[in-house]
Amino acid sequence: MRIMKCFLPLFFIAIASPLLYSCNLSVAVATPTQQATSSNTVMPATSPTSTLTFTPPATSTPFPTFITAFPLTTTPTQQWTACPGIVITKTQTNKGDMLHILRCEDGLEYDLGPLAKGTYAVGPNDKFLVYITSGGIVYAAKIGEPYLNGLYNLMRERIFTVFNKGAAPDFQISFVDGVLSYKLVLLENNYDQKRVYDLPTRITH
Repeated sequence: MRIMKCFLPLFFIAIASPLLYSCNLSVAVATPTQQATSSNTVMPATSPTSTLTFTPPATSTPFPTFITAFPLTTTPTQQWTACPGIVITKTQTNKGDMLHILRCEDGLEYDLGPLAKGTYAVGPNDKFLVYITSGGIVYAAKIGEPYLNGLYNLMRERIFTVFNKGAAPDFQISFVDGVLSYKLVLLENNYDQKRVYDLPTRITH
């Protein structure tokens, strides 16, 4: 009976030890699983991240920039394809203005001057010219004759206001074809004044 009491605890220990050992192993093994399943921390997945990049299609081309360029051209020295009738070239000199006259009909060339500063115009029939100085003297000349004929002194007439004010005139010359002769039309642009003058037929025809 005493032997049984001594072996009973040993027997119990012998049986319980493997059970306890197996229980410890199961707990030790189960612990990581329980921690993994019960944890609230979500670890990010280690997957490669993708970066969005835009690649234009192979057919797309940038919008072109247009620069308009014109080639340089040389201007011919001759300003007409055929001689236009009467060609007058005005040249300023120390003594006054010179008029070089070329008549295309027969190639006649000559000079008129020196003249006081002024303006000129050729008649519509290419047979005469009129020259008006800044002092108001009106001259006329038949083409081919190397001299001028004095016709009118506008300053003495005191009709144009520009001369009464002592200013420089700005005359515009035109002609009217009359029945027997041409008439000279003078327009003074500063004061918008106009006057018509007769021209002698011996000069205009």
